[in-house]
Order: sequence, then structure tokens, then C-alpha cells
Amino acid sequence: MKILAIDTATEQVSVAIGDAMRIDAAFCVASERRHVEALVPAVSMLLGNLGMTVHDLSAIAVDVGPGLFTGMRVGLATAQTLADLAEIPVVGIDSLGIVAHGAHAASPLDVDDADIVLPVLDARRSQVYWSMFRNNFSSTNPLEEVRRPRVGDVAELLEDIMDRGQRALVVGTGASRYAEQLATCAETTRMGMRSGLEVFAFDPNVPQATTLLRLAASRVESGAIGDGIEPLYLRPPDAEINWVTR
Repeated sequence: MKILAIDTATEQVSVAIGDAMRIDAAFCVASERRHVEALVPAVSMLLGNLGMTVHDLSAIAVDVGPGLFTGMRVGLATAQTLADLAEIPVVGIDSLGIVAHGAHAASPLDVDDADIVLPVLDARRSQVYWSMFRNNFSSTNPLEEVRRPRVGDVAELLEDIMDRGQRALVVGTGASRYAEQLATCAETTRMGMRSGLEVFAFDPNVPQATTLLRLAASRVESGAIGDGIEPLYLRPPDAEINWVTR
């Protein structure tokens, strides 16, 4: 079983090929919003280097967002086109889940200090995307989603964190951009004797195709592939917002 994973939901293009046991090849480049120009050559390069074609794949995994609208559309369209060509299934996984599981795999010591893991991505326009995962401290089911992906301003994110009242590991580009506000929130809760927010870590993680591949491989093996893929936008495209504003 070989899976091609495609992630274009952020400013980078990330592609990987492998299975549940290993990553055979991976490629990542900052696209500067040139996702179309970067993605197809990247896929062709990886397949060629491995002596494979799309017909040698068992499934294709793709990041369904939330994220950059153009990047998401490029990734979803390419994944669906290749899947149709090879007559194989497509597995869609959201960007926030990819960030959370990637951070969990990369930073086990930080995760061990946290009750919840919050992936936060910069949504621009002074907003962020976020979701929330319970840390089960388990090797078989390490993270359990307890808050579905949502979009809002930073104040709403901070309120959500404080309402939870647990030690939090905050990761992602949004956590990096708004680190000062998050740190102030943590200090305020300490002074208020709400010890649940003692632990904060800020990591500029973006979704990676290698993590997407690992998550998708688990779903394919268990048969939990789903029926097609749908983009997770959470809000209208920026072009539509700009038009309404004008």
C-alpha cells in the first residue's frame, strides 16, 4: 500500500509518498501563493524518483483546510483528478488535526505537560482557525478531538482556552503570531490562581504532508476512508469579503 499525501492549505506546498511504516519520499517548498506551479512538478518528481506512477498508489490523502482558499482548491482539485485517473480513493483530513498530531509526534515532552493540545492557524484579517484535542496520554489513541474547527478573533480563542481551564499546548502559525497575547493570558490566569493554564508552548508548525500521510494510512488500513472530500472553509473567501466591504 502506497499513499500520496498532498498539503497546500498554507503558504507551503508539501508532498509525501509512503505507507503506515515509512516515508519513502517527501518534498516541501515555500510556494509564495504559487501552489499550481509547485504542486504538479513536486508530485511528478517524487513519483519519478521512486520509479512509480499514479497507478501504483492505493490512495491519495489531501488537506481539506481550513487554510488559504486558493491553495486548498489547488490541492483538492489535484488530489481528486489523480484519484479519478488511478481509480483510487481520496482521504481528506483537516489542517488543524494535522498540526496537532504533528506537534504531538515531534514534541512528546511538551505534550506530556499538557492536558489539551490546541492547533491554531493564522486566518489573517486578525482572525485565527483553531480546534482542541484532549491529550489521552496513550500510544494507541493519543489525541481526541473535543472541539471542532472554528474561526474567530484572538479574544474568542483566549476565552475558549480559559473556559476549558486546563494546561494547554498551543501550536501552529496562529500561536506564533499571537504569542504575546497568549502569554499575557497565561500570566493573568496564574495571578488569578487559575493554574490550568500554566503550560504554554508556541510553535510555528504548519500542516505537513508526512503527518497527513501517517494519519491517512491509519484510516485506509481501518477502512474509515469516507465518501469523497469536501473543503472546510469556515468563512467566505477573502475576495468575497472584499467585494461585500466595498
